[in-house]
Amino acid sequence: MTVSFLAGLLGRSRRGDEEAFKKLVEATRERLFWTVRRMVGREALAEEIVQDAYVALWGFSDAASPREPEAWLRRFCVNRAIDHLRREETKRPHDGNEALERVASALGPEEAMGLKELEDALHSALRVLPPQEHAAFVLKLIEGQDYAEIAALLGVTESTVRNQVMQARRKVEKSLSAMGIEV
Repeated sequence: MTVSFLAGLLGRSRRGDEEAFKKLVEATRERLFWTVRRMVGREALAEEIVQDAYVALWGFSDAASPREPEAWLRRFCVNRAIDHLRREETKRPHDGNEALERVASALGPEEAMGLKELEDALHSALRVLPPQEHAAFVLKLIEGQDYAEIAALLGVTESTVRNQVMQARRKVEKSLSAMGIEV
């Protein structure tokens, strides 16, 4: 989808064209959902965040409509996911090693892990990351976005993103190693 096509759909939907809005959602929803899902680790929560983004986009006035709807939606969703991670961070004990030790002891070092178990292990490792590192890691190493895009999404410099990705990678590798998963 081109930016101008999506902007056209947005413009039509701003004038009350529900079919255009439906097409806009269909064109962008899956990519947004998987980005958020990878960040927050739960499908229902990812659905809620993406839905909230569409409701907010629908509520924008014509004067405030973003020129790049998908980029705006992605940034909105990433920011909401970071907000959620920050709220979760304040709820959990700061020593995230307890959760990792429980997972590691339950799995055992030689147990063969299926795809679901590996995904769960990765989400456990990601949960101990600070929200900004978590977002940078997911956007770079899982989503494959370049540093400039991530910097724009997170509102930081490219060098900050590079540092956050490097720090996050080290922490995730250490966490996975503690679970008996060599990377």
